[in-house]
Parts: sequence; structure tokens; C-alpha cells
Amino acid sequence: MALREDFLIRWAMGLKEMFLVLFLLLSLTINGNGVEGKGSTSLSKEEDMEIERLLKIINKPAVKTIKDGYGQIFSCVDIEKQPAFDHPLLMNHKIQMGPGSLPKVIKDKKASSLGVSLKIGLKDGGCPLGTVPIRRITKEELKRAKSSPNFEKGYPSNAQDPSNDQAKFHFALQSKDKDGDAVFGSRAVLNTWQPNILGNQSSSSLVILRDASPPEQTRSIHAGWVVSSALYHNFLPHLSTAWTNDNHQKTGCYDVLCPGFVQISRDLPLGIGVSPTSIYDGTQYYIILTVYKDPLSEAWWLLYGDEKKKVGYWPKVLFNSTFADHADVVQWGGIVYNAGVLPWPEMGSGHNAKINTEYRKDCYIGGMNLIGKDGDVHPVTMDTPRRIITSSPCYEFYFGFRVPGVNYAVLFGGPGGNNC
Repeated sequence: MALREDFLIRWAMGLKEMFLVLFLLLSLTINGNGVEGKGSTSLSKEEDMEIERLLKIINKPAVKTIKDGYGQIFSCVDIEKQPAFDHPLLMNHKIQMGPGSLPKVIKDKKASSLGVSLKIGLKDGGCPLGTVPIRRITKEELKRAKSSPNFEKGYPSNAQDPSNDQAKFHFALQSKDKDGDAVFGSRAVLNTWQPNILGNQSSSSLVILRDASPPEQTRSIHAGWVVSSALYHNFLPHLSTAWTNDNHQKTGCYDVLCPGFVQISRDLPLGIGVSPTSIYDGTQYYIILTVYKDPLSEAWWLLYGDEKKKVGYWPKVLFNSTFADHADVVQWGGIVYNAGVLPWPEMGSGHNAKINTEYRKDCYIGGMNLIGKDGDVHPVTMDTPRRIITSSPCYEFYFGFRVPGVNYAVLFGGPGGNNC
């Protein structure tokens, strides 16, 4: 009984500490109406002291720091002391250095016809053995939260959720709905772009896996590239993820802004810049991402490239409902976010998607595979049950175009504007 009471006490203390960060970000959002680039954020002495205290919790002691080519700093922290283990459910977690098995994805024989597969990573092999890179959070980043009302939450898990504020998000997604077959992962090729955004906006290309819970309870994992100056202090795409166990009501965030994701790679951290980006009607650059539920460890893994490089994982214990075991729905496409300043941002290449042979002009996600329980792969085809989700005429979406060598693809994008 004493052990149980001790666990509950530590659980409560852990939750309190974890959500202090999210509460601060949310309170700054509610109490402020500033816009990035139009004046600085004013804080009281008490708020400033609280931010300093939280920064010490978030930014762990570093063995080494690495600055990338985009002005970001990554701290090499002890792998066993990374932010993930601030989560009360992961206090006694045993680190997994890799999934027990890998999905049986077959490398695309003609993927090179798309352009160039990006090999991204920190310079000189990244962090020393025994440490992992964690993007350093700055004081200004916490202060900027007031100009980005969704900063602390991550993208919505369910585009059909009536509780979502559609004034802030627009979608152009292809959804593979639940059809009786559980899904244990998805692999896809995402070409990269640099859509134009304002300081408090974002634009993304994402692979989303979620369960079939009611909208207000949706569990999900997102992975892809995101352009967000509020998050990354520049206007370039970055490797980004988000997760939640309750549709972002109390859990989940981008990357490692809250405890949960366990970083394994020493040179490929969440938040790293993705470049170069595709050129309209020119050379295309792409990344290959796999989100995979390992049947042995039961963790959801993020793998990069055709070589399936292990970035890290979300432990099973973070999720309940069916999502602890499998996904019911998979989505591929783009999401834009706007904090209320017109015009709405571009999505993808900034041009309306068109079904034609000029795939060099469109943002696409192709080579889509659904992964089964034993790692078997099922390519997405015209016969795969699916539906299109769009929420604005400013952004278009098509499915069915066959990008050379990578099966079928979803094409999406648009210019944004004032009337979205």
C-alpha cells in the first residue's frame, strides 16, 4: 500500500511539473495579443522568473552543443536524462535502442526519378556516444508563445473534429478510413517545399496515424516537415512530429517540447532543418518517413530514409484505447495554421495541385504503404478505401496521380489568400 501511495504522489508531482510548461504557454497566449515581429512580449517579473525556472527544467545539462546551419542549437544530453523521462509514466522506462523487427518495405526501384533523397543530420556524426541531441529551447521561444495560440499543442488530431477552431486551421488530406483492417504503420515519400508564411503561421506536409475514438478524445501521431518560425525561428522546413492521447486537451506537443518522445539517434534530432527544398518545375528533393508499431516492443517508432534509420520512439504507455495497439485511420496531406493575420499562408509549392504529368510543380506524398501487424506492406492503390478532407477552396487536393516509380501519390497545395 505504501508503494502504491508513493507512486501516486510521484505521479501527481510529475504531472504538475510537466503541465506547468503547457499552462505557462497557454496563459501567455490567452493574456497576450502580440504578433511576432510587431513589438516585444511584455512579461511581469513573476512570469519572467517562472520562465527562467522552466528553462532549467526543459534544457538539460549538455555534454556538448552543436549549432546547425539554421541558427538552432542542439544540446547533447545523457540519453538516460533526456526530457522524455520527465514524464511520470516513463520514470522507470528501459530505453530501447531499436525495434525488435523492421517493416518489410521494399525500396522503390525508380525513386531516383523523383529527384534527390535528402540525407540530413548534424555535422561530424552528431553527439558523443551515450548522449542524444535535443533542440535547446530559448527564453524568447517561450515568450513567443503568446503570438502563436496553438504553439503548445501540436496540430489537431482529427480534421473532422467539430470542436476544432476552423478559423485557425485548413486541411487538404487523403484519409484511409477504418475498414476492418488494423494499421500498424505507414511509410511515405514527401517532397519538400518552402511555402511562404507570416511569423505566426505554419504550413506542413504530414503523415498522420490515429485511432477511431470520438473527436474530442482522438489519439494520434503526426510526422513530416513543418515550416513554423514560432517553433524554429526561421522560415525553412524542419523534421517535425506531434502526438497526443486526448486530442491535445491535456497531453501532447510538438517534437520534445513536452516529455514523451524518446530520442535514439545521435545525429538526427526532431526539429532539424530539411534542405534543400524543391524547385518549382525543377529539381525535386524529398524525405522518406516511416511510423511503425513494433510488434515486439509495442512502441511506435519513427524511421528515416529507405535505410530506415532509427530516430526514436513513442512508448506504448503514453497511449490508451486501441492506439496503444494499432491505428484505425491514416492520413496524408497538408495542414496550414493561422493565428488570425491575413493572408492565409501557402501550402506546399504555393500553387494549386493539378492532376497532370508535371509532378515537379506540386507538393506530393507518394509511395504510400500501409504496414500490417507483422511488418508486411500493402501499397496504397486506387482500390484502397479512402476519402478526401478539404476545408477551404484556397487549397486543392487530388489522389491517383502516379509519380514515376513510387506508386500512387496525393497532390495538394494552394496559394492561401484573404478569403480562405
